[in-house]
Amino acid sequence: MNFLEHNALYVVGIISAVIWLGLFFFMFGMERRVRKLENQ
Repeated sequence: MNFLEHNALYVVGIISAVIWLGLFFFMFGMERRVRKLENQ
């Protein structure tokens, strides 16, 4: 727990980066599905 207390900013940054990456991959997958449906 000592790491979390002294490096809270890094923890918030890492969590934020993970959320943004997840959102990016989710939107990328949705784009592929929509394009596939449009081509049908």
